Amino acid sequence: MKVSAIKCPCCGDTIYSRACHDYRSCSCFGVSIDGGFDYIKVSCDPKLSNIKLCSVNVDATKDELYTDWNQKKDKFGLIRNENGVKRAVKTIRSEKKK
Repeated sequence: MKVSAIKCPCCGDTIYSRACHDYRSCSCFGVSIDGGFDYIKVSCDPKLSNIKLCSVNVDATKDELYTDWNQKKDKFGLIRNENGVKRAVKTIRSEKKK
């Protein structure tokens, strides 16, 4: 199933909302998405630019995504980029030192 998603330009995580009130953030908290299939609300750090919606294929039905959110299983909703998280943390730490 195709879902609307957003990719964080800082950490590289791709996130999507599974249900109406499923507010998701990436690993570095640079971008967030909410709304599931009812609406799309995107929030981001004002320093980030070029934030664009994309779509990803998820191997789950709409009901499975809702159940995953409702029962707090968290199997779906975040496609983590492990290398990007390390890069984002390094960037944040170097900005704090300035």
